[in-house]
Amino acid sequence: MSSCEGPVGPPGPPGPDGLDGQVIVGEVFEIVGNFTEEGNYGIAGEYGFEIFETDKLLVYHLDGLLDGDVDLWRPLPRTVFLEGGNIFNYSFDFTFFDYSIFLEGNFALGLLGSEWTEDQVFRIFIIPGDFINARMDFSDQSKLLEMMEVKESEIQRIRLN
Repeated sequence: MSSCEGPVGPPGPPGPDGLDGQVIVGEVFEIVGNFTEEGNYGIAGEYGFEIFETDKLLVYHLDGLLDGDVDLWRPLPRTVFLEGGNIFNYSFDFTFFDYSIFLEGNFALGLLGSEWTEDQVFRIFIIPGDFINARMDFSDQSKLLEMMEVKESEIQRIRLN
């Protein structure tokens, strides 16, 4: 076996800066609301502060507790499969001044039990568009909170409707 060694080539161009050690300045808050027929099975609110059209919204639904004390969050949109072939979604949309979370299904939503419609908790993250890249893992809330330097105890909970 033999090998060759030659002169070292020129350095390559610098890559883009990463997020290591960088704090993302965004907002995190929770809302609690009821999905009712009168509200067209939706809940909506305004931010109460300015966001930019380039900012992105991430919404997570509190689905219950693991081991009795660990919150289980599921990202939206979320599809739920029920017995008998019934399917419904928790979904959302947003603008730079408001947001809405709503239910859609293949059956009359009035048939849903209260465990799906009453006192539903959602956590909303507003992430500045400048900081979003394809390598970010949005499924791990603890990492998002860490990047934003937000503690669970600091998250404000707002009751809607």
